[in-house]
Amino acid sequence: MESLDGLNEQQRRTLNQYQSITHSHDIEEAVRILTEYNWNLEEAIQNEYRKYYKDSLGGDQSTSASSSLLGHNRPMTERRRKSGLLSFFFWPFNLIWKIIWSLYSITARLFHKPITTNEPRHDPRSEADRFLRYFESTYGTIHPSFFEGSYTQALNISKKESKYMMVILISEEHDDNDAFCRSILTSSELLDFLRHHKIIVWGGNIRYTEAFQVSNILEATTYPFIAIIGLHSPSSSVSLSNLKLSVIDRIEGQTSPTSIIRRFENVMARTESTMNRLRSEREQREQEQRLREEQEQAYAESLRIDREREMRMHQERQEAIAREHNRLMEQRNRELYIRYLCQKISTNMTNPPENEKVTKISFRMADGSRAIHKFKGSDTLEDLYQFVEAYPYMEEYAHEPSINRIPDNYVHKYRFTIHSAFPRTEYQPDPTTNIANVKGLWPSATLIVDPDQDGESDEEY
Repeated sequence: MESLDGLNEQQRRTLNQYQSITHSHDIEEAVRILTEYNWNLEEAIQNEYRKYYKDSLGGDQSTSASSSLLGHNRPMTERRRKSGLLSFFFWPFNLIWKIIWSLYSITARLFHKPITTNEPRHDPRSEADRFLRYFESTYGTIHPSFFEGSYTQALNISKKESKYMMVILISEEHDDNDAFCRSILTSSELLDFLRHHKIIVWGGNIRYTEAFQVSNILEATTYPFIAIIGLHSPSSSVSLSNLKLSVIDRIEGQTSPTSIIRRFENVMARTESTMNRLRSEREQREQEQRLREEQEQAYAESLRIDREREMRMHQERQEAIAREHNRLMEQRNRELYIRYLCQKISTNMTNPPENEKVTKISFRMADGSRAIHKFKGSDTLEDLYQFVEAYPYMEEYAHEPSINRIPDNYVHKYRFTIHSAFPRTEYQPDPTTNIANVKGLWPSATLIVDPDQDGESDEEY
């Protein structure tokens, strides 16, 4: 739809809020109205509310429901009795009274406008705080729990949570104002009633900008003023989709806590079943929403656990592959090193040194076999270990290709120790200690080879 394609994200959210509050299903009309009010949600909703109220004024007033919606304090049946000949005689007086009342209403509005319109605009929370500070500093801290926000925000919550809303407008210039604020709004009976039924209470002083605008919307002329707002169907249809926030009753001028409660109870008697049904549906939706959120959270948690398990398994596989690779590389390098030792020892045995003293050392191997080899005095203790390491593979690698050097960065680990029988002396593979300088190894010796307890056998790489 073209009207939606041209909207940005903020305008779409504003449109959704407007439709939710006003129950408007005509998107193009809603966009037109919001555009007319420069996408000011509060002003657009106030216009809709004002228009709906004016439509009610021009409609059929023959039923008690309409009378309640218009806020007339007297039942419609009483006005019907002023018919016939008596009404004919009183018609000129009624006309004069209506003219005087209209002039008074207009004068009252004009009287207050200069006070409010010259004041700077405040954000809703600021004006709510300002009214609360004024009320408590003037009348005390015992009062209804005033909604801390704008009139539109209060309407929105009333609609969303299917709660009744009470609008209280006061004016210090009216004689009944002080008594109303000091006696009626502090009544424990009224406060308990409002708390028990969780009624949203929005209050304002018409000296302030927003409260004055609300007074125009609700067409209040006498103060103190109370409007009872709730979800109400403008037609005889009971379909929930037809329900709109409406002024179901209005109280103007001096009243009493008992009267306010009675008027509220009358409203509830007509609308409570619908409100309860709405609350039940809302609670069911919220419960379903919570269930969906819990399911989504459980699903997300399950996915997280699966991902972590998969990552852990992948890491373990990679580590296993790396360990196997390192093991194979270690085995390969060890094999090459032993081949190198076999080649080195074989070369020394083929070309024995001339005119150099040697020591004859007999080794008792770990498998019980014996090996005898002659070592030069310049050979080191590590040469003993190299011989023992290479001896089992001398024949196997005799015909293998020559290896000129050991693998780069390879450090060989011997898996055995060499020691003498008695007294027991253990010799370490020290490449800096010559055999000729070691007592017990010259001119001959018998040594024992013991495998390490945690090492592999000499026949394994």
